[in-house]
Amino acid sequence: MNIHAWAASESPKIDGVLDDEIWSDPLHMSNLTASSNNTLYNGDPAKYISEGYFTQNSPHNNQASAFKTRVQIAYDDYAIYVAAQLYDPAPDSIRTNMGARDSGGNGADVFVASFDTYNTKQDAFEFVVSASGVQSDRKRGTSGWDGNWNEVWSSAVKINDEGWAVEMAIPYRALRMPNSKEQIWGLNFARGISRKGETSYWNPVDANKSGYVNQFGTLRGIYDVKPPLRLTLSPYISNVMIGKQGSSKVANTFSGGADLKLGLGQSFTLDVSLVPDFSQVQADNDVLNLSAFEVRFGEFRNFFTQGTNIFNKYGQFYSRRIGQSHHSVSDDHLEEHEEFAYKPTEAPLVNSIKLTGITEKGLGVGVLNSITNESFAIIEDTLSGDTREVKVDPVTNFNMISIEQSLPNNSRIGIMNTNVMRGAGYKNSNVTSGEFNLFDRTNTFRIRGFGGLSQEYHPYEDNGSAEDQKLTTLGHRIDAGGGKVSGKWRFWTSTNIETDTYNPNDLGFNGSNNAINTHADVSYNIFEPNAFYQRFWLKVGMKENWLYNPRTFISRRMWTDGWMQFNNLWSVYYDFSVQPGLSYDYFGPREDGYRFKQYSSNWGGLTINTDGRQKYSVSFRTSYWQRQKFNQFDTYYRYGQTFRASDKWDINHSISWNNKQNEKGYATTVKDENDEVENVIYGDRNVTTLENNFWTQYTFSPKMFVKFRLRHYWRQVAYSDFFNLTKEGDLTDSNYSDINEDGEKEHDANFNTFNMELSYSWEFLPGSFFTAMWRNQLGSSSHNSHYGFNENINEMWKEAQVNTVSVRLMYFLDYQQVKKGFSRN
Repeated sequence: MNIHAWAASESPKIDGVLDDEIWSDPLHMSNLTASSNNTLYNGDPAKYISEGYFTQNSPHNNQASAFKTRVQIAYDDYAIYVAAQLYDPAPDSIRTNMGARDSGGNGADVFVASFDTYNTKQDAFEFVVSASGVQSDRKRGTSGWDGNWNEVWSSAVKINDEGWAVEMAIPYRALRMPNSKEQIWGLNFARGISRKGETSYWNPVDANKSGYVNQFGTLRGIYDVKPPLRLTLSPYISNVMIGKQGSSKVANTFSGGADLKLGLGQSFTLDVSLVPDFSQVQADNDVLNLSAFEVRFGEFRNFFTQGTNIFNKYGQFYSRRIGQSHHSVSDDHLEEHEEFAYKPTEAPLVNSIKLTGITEKGLGVGVLNSITNESFAIIEDTLSGDTREVKVDPVTNFNMISIEQSLPNNSRIGIMNTNVMRGAGYKNSNVTSGEFNLFDRTNTFRIRGFGGLSQEYHPYEDNGSAEDQKLTTLGHRIDAGGGKVSGKWRFWTSTNIETDTYNPNDLGFNGSNNAINTHADVSYNIFEPNAFYQRFWLKVGMKENWLYNPRTFISRRMWTDGWMQFNNLWSVYYDFSVQPGLSYDYFGPREDGYRFKQYSSNWGGLTINTDGRQKYSVSFRTSYWQRQKFNQFDTYYRYGQTFRASDKWDINHSISWNNKQNEKGYATTVKDENDEVENVIYGDRNVTTLENNFWTQYTFSPKMFVKFRLRHYWRQVAYSDFFNLTKEGDLTDSNYSDINEDGEKEHDANFNTFNMELSYSWEFLPGSFFTAMWRNQLGSSSHNSHYGFNENINEMWKEAQVNTVSVRLMYFLDYQQVKKGFSRN
C-alpha cells in the first residue's frame, strides 16, 4: 500500500482534536496548484488519506479489522505529523489503562506509526500512543527489538463520538533519513483493540511469513526536507544520601553532569555521558549461587540499554562488565595482624561515549568506549587500627565496534571487535568475530553463521610454571545453523563449537566454553483460528553436547513443547524433556580431570495464563524434574497475579517456591599443603527457595507516576551426607566433616536478600524529568538451615538496613526547538 504526505503551511496543534486545516480540509489542500515547495498536488484526496479496514495479524490472521481507521500524514521543515481517527462504535468501551512511559498499551487500545526511513525493508523507528496518551518508542530490525531506545516527541489523544483520535509530531531529530529530493520511506500503521484482543496493520503483516519490516507499505511525497543538525543536551544535578542502621554517619554526595547527543551527518548519533549518574537504577536481584557458572544480571543503566542492540549478539557484549571490579584481591597482601576492611566490587565509571547509526545504503555502525578508574581495597591493622590501600583494578579502557551491512531479503553480514586495555602488569584482551544471516527471496529459508577469535594477553609474572608460560592465549567459537522459518511446518538445525580457551568475558558473557552443541527441531504452526483456539504451535527437538577438549560425550536430550491461545485469550504452554542414559558434568566439580556421572532424568512443566485484558489476571507455572537413581525430585511452583484497581493503578504480585530433594551437588575441594587436590567433595542436600515480588504503580498522568517495588529472596541449603568424587564420576563414601570450630555445619546456608524501592517520576517538560527514589536494602547469611519462616524473618531483621535517598533533576535542551522558538520571535 502507498500513502502520500503533504506539506503543511503551519504545524497542527497537537491536542488530539483533528480540526486543523491540514486534517479537516484535505480537498482544499489538494486543489492548490502548488505548495510552498513547488510540489504539485493531483486533486485526488485518496492519495493523501487512507480510510478503511486494517488487516488483522491476530487473532484472525489476514482478515479485516473489526473497525475502520483513517490516517493522514503531513510535514514541514521541523517534523512529520500523523493524524489518525480510530473508529469505534462504542467509545465508552475503549480501554484507557495508564502506565509509565514505554509500558506499551498496558491493556489499553494503542496506535503505532512505524517508519523505515531508508526503505531497506529491515529497520524501523516505531512510535506508540495508547488511548490514555502514554507514549512508547522502540527500534525494530535485523538486530532485534530495542525497546530501550528513547526519543523526545509529542502526541495527544482524545476520545470522541466516533471512537478516538491521535495526533503525533515526530521531529526529524528523532529519525535518521537520507539527504534526497524526495523522501521515500517504508511505512506501516498498527492498531490494537484491547477488548477484542485484536492487532491489525495498515499494510498486512502475515503471521505465516518471517520478518516484520519487510512487510511494510510505502510513504511518499516528502520533498526538499534536509536532515537537521541533531544536537540535544541533558544537564542534570543530583543528590544522594546513604545511611546505615545503627550508624550516625550519613554519606552525602552532590553531583552534576550531562548527557550529550550529537548527530554526525544524516546517519549517525554520538552519545556522550559526562560524569554518569546511575544512583536511581533498579537493584540487582541477588541470589545464592550454587552452580559453577556466573550469574547474569540485567542492565538498568540507560546509557547501556539505549541504542546498544547492534552490540548484543552472540554474547560478545555484556555491558555490566563496565564498572565491575575484574580482580579479586588475595590474602597474600596481608601482613601479620591485618585484615581486609573493604574489598571493592565496582570500579568507578569516568565517562562513556557511543556512536551508532545506519546509512542510506544499509550500513549499520556501532562504536562504544568507556573508561573506569582505579579501585582500591582497604587493609586494617587489627592492633593499631591503621589502614592502607591496595590497588585492585587499574584504569581500564573498554572498546567495542560492530559493523553490519544490510542485504536484500532481510539478510545481513557483520563484523565485531571488543578490546579491553588495562596496561602493563594486567591482562588485556581482544575478541574479533564475523557473522552472516541470509534469507531466500521469499523469507522462507534462513542460514546463519558466526565465527569468533578471542585473544588474552597475560602479564609475564602471571603465567605459572615455565612449561606453561604463554603470553597470549587464543580461542575460537564457530556457530552455524539453517532451516525453514516460514509456513506451517518449520525446522531448524544448528551446531556450536567453542574451544576450551575461548574467553570473551572481559567485555562479553559466556557461561561456559569447551563445548560442542548440536541442535535440531521441527515445529507445526497454525495462525488461523477456529471455534476452539486462535493459534498454536507444537515443537519437538533433540540436543546433544560434547566436550571440545578432550572430545568426550556429555549429554543427549529429547524434548517437546507447545503453546496454544484460546478464543477467550487464555493460553497454555507445556514442555517435556528426557535425558536418557548416562550424562557427565565436567563443570560442576570445579577441578580439571574430574567429572560427575549423571544418570537418566526427565522433567516437564505446564504454564497457564488467563486473559490479561481483565481487571484480574493470573499466571501459574508448575514443573518437576526427577532422577530415579538418587531419588532426586525437584518441584517448582510460581503464581503471579495482576489486579487493575483502576485505569491508573496496577497491583502486581508473584510468588515462587522451588524444592530440590536429595540433590547431589559440589560442596568443597580438599587440598594438601602443596595445594594439590586430595578430594573433591560432593554432598547430598535439600535446597528450598522462596521468592516474593510485589510491585505497584499509580499513574497520575502520562507524565507522572509513583512506583513501589518489594522483593524478598530466601534460600536454604541443608546437607545430610558427603561423598568423595572419583575422576570417573562416581560418588564414594567419605569421612569428610563440615562441622566448623563453632560447631556449625559450614556448608549449610540460610540466605536472604530484601529490597524495597519507592520512586517518583515527573516529566515536567518534554524530555525533562524530576525523579526521586528511596531504597531500603538488607540481607542475612548464616548456617541456620533449620530455621522456619518466622525464625528466618527475625534473623534477617536483626541485620543493619541500608537506606538510600536520591533526588535528580534533568533538563532537556533541543537545538532545533530552541532555533525554532527564536525564529518565531
